[in-house]
Amino acid sequence: MLEYDEQAILRRLAVLDRSSKTVFAASCAERLSGLFDRYARVAGAPELALRLRAVIDAAWGAASGAFVDAGSLQAEAEGMVPQDADDWVLEAGYGQNAAAAAAYAMRTWMTDAPQEAAWAARQVYELADYAALNGDPGLDPGGLVPERQVLESEAVQRALWAIAHSLDLVEAGRPSWGQLRLEAETDCAQWAAEFP
Repeated sequence: MLEYDEQAILRRLAVLDRSSKTVFAASCAERLSGLFDRYARVAGAPELALRLRAVIDAAWGAASGAFVDAGSLQAEAEGMVPQDADDWVLEAGYGQNAAAAAAYAMRTWMTDAPQEAAWAARQVYELADYAALNGDPGLDPGGLVPERQVLESEAVQRALWAIAHSLDLVEAGRPSWGQLRLEAETDCAQWAAEFP
């Protein structure tokens, strides 16, 4: 069984170059973008999904050498994070993690800081945790749920595997980046269809 270990993720990210860290963070945001689309529809603001898509595409592009206005894109993604004071719906939790992951991807490009990329990975983990808590009728999100039970859930284990596998592909070098993006897009579609 996989466990979330942010320090191990940080150690692996610390030795990567700026582009590699950004690709990893972009893959995290990519995986969550379909769930952000769902949030945007429920919130009655489908245009937000198009804007977040543009931020994620820009992160991939920046890592490949394209010029992007990273500061404004990062601020835009951060501005899309639903606030607790907003009208809360289940999908708002997904919206928070997905928009934050996109913002962290842009911050990774801006700063070259491994912590920013690790925070993008944390969004994947936290979103899966949220999905597990809200998708299993045996778990009470308002009550005391054994952490181990949530960790063992299929959603969390899939997310942890995706994080680890993404790191493997980024460490393998630029030729594997296309495969990483394809896998992240596939996960995006699957998670959007399968998570509650």
